[in-house]
Amino acid sequence: MGQLLEKRKLYFAFLFSSFIFFALLILLKIPLSPFDIGYPVYILSIFSVLPAYLFFSRKKISFKNQLILGYIPLIAGFFISIIFNNSIYFLISFPIFLLNYIIIVPRR
Repeated sequence: MGQLLEKRKLYFAFLFSSFIFFALLILLKIPLSPFDIGYPVYILSIFSVLPAYLFFSRKKISFKNQLILGYIPLIAGFFISIIFNNSIYFLISFPIFLLNYIIIVPRR
């Protein structure tokens, strides 16, 4: 029971720390231009294979590594949003991040 509680603490710490990226985008005043989507969407689509990878390799990878792998789309979307000055890329990568974290929910 104690191990499950520790995993859940880590899980929710990583999950709720994603709101820091929302706050940083607001503080940096990155505009939201939904009709100005270019080729960075294709870069973000590469990260959409991560949920399938996490789903099929749950037993092979440690839980902490799963948390880090699940965080990659969020970080990539954040940096691409800053580079191309459009926060739509972050909003596109956020559902992929959430799907990753739904897949790796710690269970008994």
